[in-house]
Amino acid sequence: MSLDQKRWLQKAQELKFTQLDSARKQAEGWRTGLGGLTALLSAVLIVKGRDTVTTLASGYRWAVVLLLGLALALLVTATLLAVRAASGWPGQEIVRSGEALRAWTRAEIRRISRAVRWAARLATLAIACVAVAVGTTWLGPAAAPAPAMVEVRHRGGRVCGELTGADTRDLTVRTGGRAERIPLAGVVAIRPVGGCG
Repeated sequence: MSLDQKRWLQKAQELKFTQLDSARKQAEGWRTGLGGLTALLSAVLIVKGRDTVTTLASGYRWAVVLLLGLALALLVTATLLAVRAASGWPGQEIVRSGEALRAWTRAEIRRISRAVRWAARLATLAIACVAVAVGTTWLGPAAAPAPAMVEVRHRGGRVCGELTGADTRDLTVRTGGRAERIPLAGVVAIRPVGGCG
């Protein structure tokens, strides 16, 4: 066995005892990165498209709300996974025999690796959810405006309905399924109403 091979063998033997510390340090880096990512996403949510999603069409409005809720849940889960990987479970029992410690260390390294991989996947999915939600607020169709409901009092009585047109001679008010034309010369008062009872 050459001197280089012996040194590599010694290095490999030493690494067995520092693997857990290395895995925890890697998990701490991921935890810190997820904290930064969460702060970045918070800034994106503040500087997003429209001021409010209430102007979006109903289906798009609910899609944005669900996507942002899902993104939040994914980020919380990813952060908890990274914290668990970096710190372990609270109240873990201390293993006192050498063979049990070795088995626990191997299993813990696998758990840390799995938790960090899942944290990265969930964070990526959360970013995608936020991107789609913000894109929807920018590009989604606006909700149809509510019809202008009016009550028109005229010489022949009273009409309540949706104002659909006006010209120099007549007002057109849709009541139920029919349009009623009211001569402007006979109009006494027009007032907006929330609905016609």
